[in-house]
Order: sequence, then structure tokens, then C-alpha cells
Amino acid sequence: MSPTPIPVVDIFAGAGGLGEGFDAFARGQEASGPFHVAMSAEMDRHAVNTLRTRAFYRSFAAREVPKSYYEYLAGQRAEPWTSETEQIWRQATGRVWQLTLGDPNDDRILDERIGKIASGARKKDLPWVLIGGPPCQAFSLVGRARNRGIAGYVPEEDDRHYLYEHYLHILSRHRPAAFVLENVKGMLSSQIDGSNIFEEIFDSLQHPGGRKGPRYRIVPILQSSQHSGARHPKDFIVRSERLGLPQTRHRVILVGVLEGLLTDFQRIAETGDAPTVADMIYSLPDIRSCSTDEDIRSWRAFSPRILTDCARLARCIDAETARYLRQLASIARSGDELDSGAPWMPGKPKGKLPAHLDGFMRDSRLNGVIQHQARSHMTSDLMRYAYAAAFAHVHGHSPRGAAEFPQELHPNHKSWKRSDRFVDRFKVQRAGAPSSTITSHLAKDGHYFIHPDPLQVRSLTVREAARLQTFPDNYFFEGPPGSQRKQVGNAVPPWLGHQIAKVIKQILI
Repeated sequence: MSPTPIPVVDIFAGAGGLGEGFDAFARGQEASGPFHVAMSAEMDRHAVNTLRTRAFYRSFAAREVPKSYYEYLAGQRAEPWTSETEQIWRQATGRVWQLTLGDPNDDRILDERIGKIASGARKKDLPWVLIGGPPCQAFSLVGRARNRGIAGYVPEEDDRHYLYEHYLHILSRHRPAAFVLENVKGMLSSQIDGSNIFEEIFDSLQHPGGRKGPRYRIVPILQSSQHSGARHPKDFIVRSERLGLPQTRHRVILVGVLEGLLTDFQRIAETGDAPTVADMIYSLPDIRSCSTDEDIRSWRAFSPRILTDCARLARCIDAETARYLRQLASIARSGDELDSGAPWMPGKPKGKLPAHLDGFMRDSRLNGVIQHQARSHMTSDLMRYAYAAAFAHVHGHSPRGAAEFPQELHPNHKSWKRSDRFVDRFKVQRAGAPSSTITSHLAKDGHYFIHPDPLQVRSLTVREAARLQTFPDNYFFEGPPGSQRKQVGNAVPPWLGHQIAKVIKQILI
């Protein structure tokens, strides 16, 4: 019999990326690994449904996941469970709660549920772990810049600055053996009343509850950190591209361990081998964009016209990109008659993912691709995408603002020519490099997430973004497409969670 897994409580869970990393850690083909997400708390209803669907999947060993789950992914069933597995579904969904932290009633429910989990762990002589990432808009550099433009905005009155205090209450009252707090790098420089928020958070997390509360030691998890006993805020910045992830995502990761439990452990070694965008998404089916203002009846007729028009507009400012666009137009005329994808596309993706991610993300029982459907754009934006993708192929970077875009392709934006704000207004995720940070902006438009293939003329799909975030291919995001994109963009990459789980396991087991 395998040891009883360590309970994990995931608050501010989002779509469950961090929890997925723990729940999937060292699980292999067994029903459970060393960790088990005993509770997830999230306020967004679509993300809650995503967590419930995934909790049901995680209730089974990989080889025993019922056929009904895969039929649900393929759109062949209205729910992933059958009468035979309904009880398992109820148990799984009972571990996921839709709660808004800061609401008194929801805070009470969360406190009661965590109390039961902590009490149950003590009776079994088990440690338990608290994980999560408070919403980061108030800490992020982009969010702070946006907030400054809001009339009457007062940072001291923004409740999002103080959501970490829910951690303090849980740590003080229920004393998990370890905790993980994830947030944006801007947390290090955010200030309230002239005081550095990071310093306040760091001190509070070490001594939650004041003199009578527990004591935690917060440790860096990277080998490259100085970890000499002195506090170096930069030691807590984790750069995903150095940890085998296919994106340049930089986040603050605080790992706290209850005083007396910390032992020697092997910190995470950074590597220079980051998978590229092509490594992660080029094995998915080629699809093409939709248009909101034209009826595209034939891609072999539509796309050459777009590419030729772009070449004509580009020749005055960039002859090399114009020449490449003309070549692409010739290829497109005899190319595949692409469609715009679908929520379910039968047939297994070709090729493999990078070795360290292939087993983690691929599922041999999934005989198709889910949630791989292009969004619709205006034809004018499709021209910008085609030009930008071709430019990036030729020059190795996206066109930087107005100076590198043909005049006719400039959007009707008052601030378009302000180089400090619109350098990356149209950003190509280059095939030969890791992607930029996948963010919730993915839900608003595709301008920052242009597919590198100029023959497909589109932005990334939900599945492509999920792959760049290292979500398994069988991870289903509930809700409408906009919510799916938001969930993916807000998530912690599961492979990052997987590596953090490895550190926690060394300390606690």
C-alpha cells in the first residue's frame, strides 16, 4: 500500500496550474502520488468548473480514467461521469469551492474547511501544505501603470494589495507544515505609504499571528540564490525559461517551512535549455483565422490576397519582408485549404514534445486535440498579423511600433505612436525562442500572441497557449472561449508547480 498522500490546500486556485503540479507529481500510473489537493478555492465560476472537471480526472489512475471523460472532451457527452462514477464525481467536486476571499461568509466557510483538513492531517500524523497566488493586478507593473490612470485611485484603498493577509490568518490558525505563495515580480517594488510591500509581506509570513503565532523560515528554491541567511529579494525570482519551461515568465516564489521542520534539500538547478514555441505548438494541426468582416470561403483565395497586399504596403519601408511576403503568397495559392479548427479535432498530434515534458503533458488515450480553434479578427488586423509574422521571420523580432509598420497598417489609435506604450502592440511569438509571458490579456485580443507562421495568419488558440503554459493536453478549460483564455493566462504553469512540489517533498518526506 502506498503512503497516505500529503493534503494540499490551494487558495486563489484559478484554473489549477499550481495544484496540478503537486497532484501530478511522481504519480505515474498510480492513483495518487505523494500529494493530494484536498481543497481548491476560487471565485471565478468558470475556473471553478474547470477545477471540478480536473478533480474528477485526478480521482483515477491514468490507465483507469473512464471512457466517459474522453467522450466529454470530444463533445460526445454532456458530462464526464456516468451513473457508475457519479459518486466519485460528487466526491471530487466536493473538494472544489467557489469562494470570494474577503467575503465574511466565504471566509468562514474556508476557515472551517481548512480546519477539518488540518485536523484530519494531525490525526494521521501527516503534514499539510498551503499553496496559491493572490490576484496580482495591484502588484504588477502593468496593473500599477493602469491604476495610475484611474481618477481617484488610492493604492492604500486597493484591497488587492492585502489579499495575502488570508495567508497570514490560515498560517497563524491552522499551521501548515509548508506554504507556497506565488506572485508577479512587481511585488518586489510595489509600495504603500512609502513602505515596500514585499518587506512587509516577507516579515509577516515569517511571523504570522505575532509573538504567539508559529514561526516560518522562507527559503529560496534555486541553486543560483545566495541563501546565506541575508535577505536578497531577487533570490526569490524564478525565471521559467531557465527551468525548462517554454516561456519567459518571471515570478516571485516564496516557500515557507514551519520552524523545526526544515532540513537540507536539493535546490532547483537552472538550465539554459528552454523549449521553443515551435517545440511546443508546431505538432498541433495547422488552422487559419476567421474574419469578422469578410466571408472566407476559400483560404487559398483569401490568404494570398492578404499576403500580397501586405507585400505591396511593406515595400516602401522593408524590401526584405516584402519579398518574403510575395514568396508566401505564391506558396499559399497552392497550399492547404485550412479551416479554423474546432473544440475537438480528431487525430493525434504529430511528433513529440521535449523529452522532459512529453510524458507530463501527452496522453496516449486522447485521440484528438481539444480547444484548438482560431478566434475571429477584422481583416485589417489579419493583415497586421501577416506582416508582423513575416517581419519576425526575416528580422528575428516583432516590428517595434509605428516606425517598423507600414503607414497603411497603423491602427486608428491616438497613442499608437507613443513608443513607450505600443512597442509590442502587435507581438509575434517567435518559433525559435520561448514565448513571452502568457497573460490574461489573451482573453481581450490576440495582438500580443500572434502565431509565428504567417501562412496561418492568426493568434494563438487556447490549446497552444495551454501548451506554452505546460498544461497537459487532456486538461479541459470550462466556460466560453474568452474565459478559457483568461484562465490559461492567469495560471501558474503546472511544470513549475511540479518542480516546486519536488522541493516540498524533499523537506517534508
